[in-house]
Amino acid sequence: MKLRPIVLSAALIATLPLPSHTQTPASSVDPYRDEPFVFERYDTITTMKADGTGDIVQHLIVRIQSDGVARQFSVLNLSYASANSTATMEFVRVHKPDGSTVNTPVDDAMEMPAEVTREAPMYSDVREKHLPVRSLASGDRLEYQFHTVLTKAQAPGQFWGAEHFLVQGGVVLEQSLTLAVPENTYVQVWSPNHKTTPVTRDGMHVWTWTSSQIKASARDETGKMTVAEVKDPDEDADGRKLPSVAWTTFHSWAEVGDWYRGLAEQRLQPTASVRAKADELTKNAKTPQEQAEALYRFVATQIRYISLSFGVGRFQPHTPDEVLDHGYGDCKDKDTLLESLLRAKGMTTAPVLIGAGIAPVTDVPSPAVFNHAITTVELPDAAGKPERVWLDSTAEVAPFRVLMPVIRDQQALVIPDKAPAALEKTPAKPPYAYHEDFVAEGTLNSDGLLKSHMVLTARSDNELELRSMMQRLSPAQWDDAMQYLSGAMGFGGKVSGTDMRQTGAAAPVKISYDYSREKYAGWENNQSLPLFPTVELTLVSEEKAPEHDIDLGAPRTAEAHSTMALPAGYRAELPDAVHVSREFATYDKTYRFVDGKVIADRKLVVKVHKLPRDRWKDYLAFQKATLVNDGEPYLRLIPPDQLTISKESAKSTATAPVKETTPAAEPSNPSDTRQQLIEITAMLQRRDLGGARSRLEALRKSSPDAPYVLGMLGVVKASDGDLDSGARDVEAEMKAHPDDDPWMVLGLAQEYSNKQRYSDAEGLLNRYGGSSERAQQMRVYVFGKQGDYTHALGVLRDLQARQPEDRAVATQVASTLYELHRNEEAAMSAKKAMDGSDDPDVINNNVYVLSETKIDLPFAETQSRRSVDLLEKATASHVLEEANTKAFADSANLTASWDTLGYILLLESKPKEAEPYLRAAWFSQQNVIVGNHLAQAFEGLDRSADALWMYRLAKQTEHAADAKQDFAEVAAAIARLEKAGVKAASDEHFATSMQDFRSYHVKNGAGAEGGGTVRLQLDADGIAAAMLVSGDAKLKPLLDEAKSLPLPGAEPAGSSARVLRDAVVYCGKKSSTCDLVFMLNSGIAVEGASE
Repeated sequence: MKLRPIVLSAALIATLPLPSHTQTPASSVDPYRDEPFVFERYDTITTMKADGTGDIVQHLIVRIQSDGVARQFSVLNLSYASANSTATMEFVRVHKPDGSTVNTPVDDAMEMPAEVTREAPMYSDVREKHLPVRSLASGDRLEYQFHTVLTKAQAPGQFWGAEHFLVQGGVVLEQSLTLAVPENTYVQVWSPNHKTTPVTRDGMHVWTWTSSQIKASARDETGKMTVAEVKDPDEDADGRKLPSVAWTTFHSWAEVGDWYRGLAEQRLQPTASVRAKADELTKNAKTPQEQAEALYRFVATQIRYISLSFGVGRFQPHTPDEVLDHGYGDCKDKDTLLESLLRAKGMTTAPVLIGAGIAPVTDVPSPAVFNHAITTVELPDAAGKPERVWLDSTAEVAPFRVLMPVIRDQQALVIPDKAPAALEKTPAKPPYAYHEDFVAEGTLNSDGLLKSHMVLTARSDNELELRSMMQRLSPAQWDDAMQYLSGAMGFGGKVSGTDMRQTGAAAPVKISYDYSREKYAGWENNQSLPLFPTVELTLVSEEKAPEHDIDLGAPRTAEAHSTMALPAGYRAELPDAVHVSREFATYDKTYRFVDGKVIADRKLVVKVHKLPRDRWKDYLAFQKATLVNDGEPYLRLIPPDQLTISKESAKSTATAPVKETTPAAEPSNPSDTRQQLIEITAMLQRRDLGGARSRLEALRKSSPDAPYVLGMLGVVKASDGDLDSGARDVEAEMKAHPDDDPWMVLGLAQEYSNKQRYSDAEGLLNRYGGSSERAQQMRVYVFGKQGDYTHALGVLRDLQARQPEDRAVATQVASTLYELHRNEEAAMSAKKAMDGSDDPDVINNNVYVLSETKIDLPFAETQSRRSVDLLEKATASHVLEEANTKAFADSANLTASWDTLGYILLLESKPKEAEPYLRAAWFSQQNVIVGNHLAQAFEGLDRSADALWMYRLAKQTEHAADAKQDFAEVAAAIARLEKAGVKAASDEHFATSMQDFRSYHVKNGAGAEGGGTVRLQLDADGIAAAMLVSGDAKLKPLLDEAKSLPLPGAEPAGSSARVLRDAVVYCGKKSSTCDLVFMLNSGIAVEGASE
C-alpha cells in the first residue's frame, strides 16, 4: 500500500492549503534570495465539536522565487472526502513586487474525483478542487486560504488527528497549528517536543504551537544549491517521522479496537459462498498449515489489491461476498475475505491495524497512526499449541508468513473478537533464514571475450522485489528486465537466454541467464575481475556519525561464487583474501587459481537488523576492513611465458628502488598510442628488449610528439647497453614533456649506477628527479652503491622528517647508521623503528640491525622470536590455490626471520639452538649470507667437515660476490679449514653443486612426459600440498609422489609454518623417474618459467 509522505517537496506543497501575512523585516541582503521558494506563513486552525464534526482552516503565504516553482504552484489542489466533509477555497491572491495584487476568482475552481477515486470508485469518495492561479510568476508572493468542514464524524463522538511541522525541504519563516475543542470534552494532546499551555475562551480549550525552519540552503563546491541539513526533532531512532502534535478522544487502545471491531466483526463471519470457496481451495490440504497457506495464496494472488491507505474513503470493509465478486479490494477488504475464509475452516483470526512506515506513538491511542490492515490466525506449532501467525495478503508476491520489511518488528493493534484489543509487535524476523546465492561460470578467451552463465537464487527481501517484477513481465520481456537488473548488479555486458520460470511460491526465486562482454574488465591492461554482483552492504560516512540507527537490512547470508576459465596458458596474480568478523556481521572473500580457472567466493552474513548509531565507529571499522569502499580489486592476468621483473621496494641502502615500467595515464594521449605503450611494457616484462625497441622506434616515427615514447625508448636503450644514446633520449623526453612522471629518469639513474657512473646519476636526478619520495630513494640507492653512507643518511633524514610515521624509512636510517659504524645510534634507531609494531617484516629488519651491532642480544632474540611466530601463523593460514605475491612474501620473510633468529642464537653462543632455524632458512633461501651462518653453526658444533661442505656451497650461490663481507668470510673460512686438513663431507647426502642440492627424483608411475611448474607448500613433515601451475595435466600424478619426498631440515621441528616454494618438474620419454628441482626464487612472477 502507498504511504503518505510527511516531508513535503515543493511539488507536493503546492497541493496543500496555505496560512495572514506578516512582512519580514527588510535587510540589505536577503539570506533566502537563492531559495526556490520560502514559506512566509503556514497556519492551520482545527476546531472540533464533541460529536466529532468540526472544521479546518489553512492559510499560507509562499514566496515564489523560480520559474519551476511558479509552474508547480500554478494550479492549486484541494482534496476532501465528500462523504463526510465539504471544502471551500476562500481566496487566492498573488502579491506582485510592485505592491499590486491579482485575485483569482475561487468560483473558477473545477471539481472532479481524485485519481484514486477514478481508479476504484467503490472504494473512495475523495474529490479534488483544481484552481488555476492567475498571473503567477517568479518574484511574486502567493497567498491563499482553504476551509474544510467535517460534516460527519468518522467515529460517532470521537475525533483524532496528527500533524508534523515542516522542518526539512525548505525555509519556513513561521508555522502555527491551533487546536480548539469544547472545554467539557475529553481529549488527550501529545506534543513532547513542542510544549504549549492551553487557554480557555468562549467555552473552548485552545492549544497553539509555533515552529519555523530558517536555515538557508547553500551552494556546494560545484555551485549547485543543496537544501540545508536540519535535524528533525520529531523522528524515532530509525528516522521515521513522529507527529509533532497528536490528539485523540479515545481513552485506550482497547477503545480503538472496540470501534473497529464494530465496523468489521460482522463482516468477518463466513457466508455460504465463502464456505464453499474455502472448501474448494483446501480440498488437497491435509493440515491446518496447508489450509491456511492455500487460502492465503488465493487472496494474495487472485484478489487484486487496490492500494488505498487505511481510512481513505471509509473505515468499514466490504463484505467477503462483495470482494469475491469484484475480484479486488483494499487492505481492509483483503483482510476481511482472508479471515472469513480461514474462519470457514474453523480457525481463530483477528484483524490487525498497523502503520507501514509510520512510527507508532504508543501513548496516544489513535487511528491516525495506522494506514494498513493485515491478518492474524492461530495455527498449531510443532508441539500442537496455538501460535499466532501474521499474514499480509496485500503483498501479493510474498511467500506465506513473510511480512514486508516496513511492517516487521512494529507495534500493531490486534483486535480479537472476544478479548480487548492490544498493541503487539509483529515478528522481527522472517519465518525462515534468508539466503541469497549468485553463481557464475564463465570462460575468457584469448581476445578478452567473456561468456558466462549466471544463476541468481533469492530467499530474501530481494525475492519480494523480484517476484513483483516477474509478475508484470511476459517471457518476451525477460531479457530486457534482466539486462536492467544485471546493470544494477554491476555488469555492463549483454544479457541473453533469461529464464524466469518458477517452480512455485514456496521455493526461492531462481533466475538464470547468459552474459557476455567483450574486452571484459580491463583485458587490455592484463586485468580482470571475478564475476561478483555488487555487494549489498550498508555504508556509513567517515566524516560524521549517522543521525539514526544503522539499518543493515534483514539478517541474511549472501553468497557469490565465480568461476572463470582463463585463456590457455594464462595465470593470475590473485588479490588478498578478506576475512572480517564482528558480532553483527561477517565478511569473507577468497580467491583460488586451479586448473587454469580463477575461482572466487564471497560470503556476507548479516546477523542483526539494526546497530545503534553510537556503534558507528565499530561499523565503520568493519566497513573499511571489508574493503567494500575500495571496490573489487583486479586480478592481474599473466599471459603465457610472461616473466615479470621483480620489483623490490627500497628498504635498504643496498637495494634498488622500484623501477616503474608503465607510464602514468595521460589524458591527451591517443588511445592507440596508450595501448601500444601498454603492450610494449608487457614485452619489457618478458625481457624482450629487442622487440620492445623495434616497436618504440616505429611508434616514435608515427607519433613523434606523444609523451613517454622517446623516454621509454631511452630506458630500453640504456638497459640494452646503449647507455649514452638512451640518456640523450630520456633527457629530450623530460625537456619536451616536463610534466611526465619521472619514472624514466629513475630508471636511467639506476642504469648509470649499475655502470658505476655515479656522478651522471646524481646530475640526472638533480636536473629532473625532483624531491619526491621515489627520487629521494633513488638518491639513497646511488649513494649506497658507491658506499657514501653519509650522504645517504642525509637524504634519509630528510625523508624521515617528512614522513615521521614511516617505519620503512626509519629502518633504513638504522641500517645506514650501522654501515657508518655508529652502532649505539643504530641500535637505538632500530628499537624505535619497531616499537609498537606488529609487522613481522619491520621487526625482523630492525632485529637484524640489532644483531649486527651486537647490542642487547637478549632483546633482539625476544623480538626475533615474535617475528617468527607472527610469520609462522601467517603462512599457516595460506591456502595453496589462493597464494598471491603477498603469500609468497610471507614465506620469504619467514625464511629471512629464521636466518635472523639463528644468527642471533649463534652470537649468543647457542649453535645447537641456531642450527634448525639456519637449516630451514638455507633450504628455502640459498644465498651466501645464510650459507655462511649455517656453516658457522656447524663449526660451533665441531662439525668441521659439514662446515667446509656448506662454505663451499655458499660460495657457489647466485650473486655471492655482491655480499662482499659474507663472501670474504666464506672464502677465508674455506682457506682456514682446508689449511687445517679438513675434508668436506662427501657422501650421497652432501650435494656438491647448488643444482644437485635443489634436485630430487620422483617416481613416474603414470608414464608422464614433458615438463611444467609446480607450486608446493612445505610443513615440518615435508610437502603438505602441491598443485600444477603449468604443464600437461598428465603430470598431476607426480604431485602425490612428490608429497612422499623426505625433506629433512626444510622447517624447524615443531614449526606450524607452511612455506610456499616453486619447482620445475621434467619427465623424459619412458623415464621411470622424473626430476623435481626447486627454483631459486619462488613467486607468482616466476611461475611458468623454466629453469
